Amino acid sequence: MSDTGYMATLYQMRDQYRANAEHAIEAGELRKASELLWGAVTQQLKALAATRDVIITSHRDFFNFLRQLASEIRDDTLYKDFVDLNALHKNFYDETIPPDVFPDYYGKSIEYIARLDMLARNALA
Repeated sequence: MSDTGYMATLYQMRDQYRANAEHAIEAGELRKASELLWGAVTQQLKALAATRDVIITSHRDFFNFLRQLASEIRDDTLYKDFVDLNALHKNFYDETIPPDVFPDYYGKSIEYIARLDMLARNALA
């Protein structure tokens, strides 16, 4: 797959995961929505990594890439916010996020995706 094809697929999957998460939220399926939001975050992160010729193939790769990038651009919150959002992934399995707190995670994930998207677009500019 070409670089542009790979990026287009990542963005398409990101948008599909987000839309499906929103449908799951409307249906009250917060565990499912959690994993879909996590998927949207990770697809955007893969797109950002690709702008640096990095292909992420494991869960650990996400953390390693972000730790390095946060250090490089001197923005510790980039890594810390990702670690916090990992609760979405855990919530799918263990249902640890209370329903009244879930909207906070939703909002944070949408903001984080936008932040990663801006970094990716700036890298391509």
